[in-house]
Amino acid sequence: MAKLIMGYWDCPVCGKKEITGDVMNCPACGRARGDVIFYMKGGEGPREADQRTDLEYLSQEKAAQIGDDPDWYCSFCNSLNNARASFCSNCGATKAASEANYFDIERKKKEADAARQAAAQAAAAPARPAPKASRRPLLILLAVIIAVAGFLIYRNGTTTRGDLQVTEAGWSRAVQIEENRQKTGSGWSVPEGAEVTGQKQEIYTYNQVFSHYENRRVTRYERVLDHYEEYYEYVNKGNGTFEEVPRQRPVYVDKPVETTVREPQYISVPQYETKYYYTYWQWEPSRVAEASGSDRSPAWPEFTLAENEREGQRTERYTFTVTDAKGQSSSYAMTEDVWNQYPVGSGLSISAKRNGTDVWIVDGSGNKVSQLTPIR
Repeated sequence: MAKLIMGYWDCPVCGKKEITGDVMNCPACGRARGDVIFYMKGGEGPREADQRTDLEYLSQEKAAQIGDDPDWYCSFCNSLNNARASFCSNCGATKAASEANYFDIERKKKEADAARQAAAQAAAAPARPAPKASRRPLLILLAVIIAVAGFLIYRNGTTTRGDLQVTEAGWSRAVQIEENRQKTGSGWSVPEGAEVTGQKQEIYTYNQVFSHYENRRVTRYERVLDHYEEYYEYVNKGNGTFEEVPRQRPVYVDKPVETTVREPQYISVPQYETKYYYTYWQWEPSRVAEASGSDRSPAWPEFTLAENEREGQRTERYTFTVTDAKGQSSSYAMTEDVWNQYPVGSGLSISAKRNGTDVWIVDGSGNKVSQLTPIR
């Protein structure tokens, strides 16, 4: 038989605490128990079997006196009555005429509270305007963005210098000379044009080949039921008491199980293929023939090719230095046709971004004529 435990309630009028659940009127102010919340000392959560020392169990006589049913509410005067009372203590109406008990009223209260909370949330849905103080971080961020944008606009802006004169000019040309050199190599195939000097069977790779099975003892774990442990849950009876309900839950353990498994064993077997050794000829950079000057007649360097040499890539570069009225100079590289248009002593205007990029020679109207590459 389940055991009953004494519950408690607090008077909502005078605030007296821990009034025992069998008392129908507050001993301090006389207020009828009515609509209250019953509780257990130490809480109502589940307890292990050996953790029940703080509970106040009722004797069989006391439990029979209180009864097993919840308190009932009078449908005529809304008074709360003891479960064993047949007539309302306030108006005399019969229990049979009652339509609600303690739990019915609690359920209706929760539903009403939920409805009020939903209505309050719906009414508060329109967001209040943020106070002026909260706009300060946004204004600071906006100011930073404007400052950064202004800096980028300024940095990418264009400046034009029109008091420039070419003070130096130069050119350089180079020819890469390549030499045909004999190289040695090896591999599983012969490149086109190579001459084989030898070949032999060598290990190309290893293949894993099944050999046999071996038995091996291994320990595996199986989750098995060990025993059941008892714990208790406490159910509010709605009459000032709680019922202790015994429960059981399974306890599992990992049990080691020895078993034999057959594991395949493999051996590494070499796979042989023909490996070739060969020589081949390859053109490689050997030397550079260069010529340079500051005159207006750029020329390619003169050179003589050996029997095993050939001419490779040709490169050329044309530069001039411009100086402004303050004596400040800048150097640029350009194509040959642009270089030919501006000998030493020529005047010109140059536009560029403030960060030093996108440099152009411009005409008197500011139109871009020829692009230049700054020399750092």
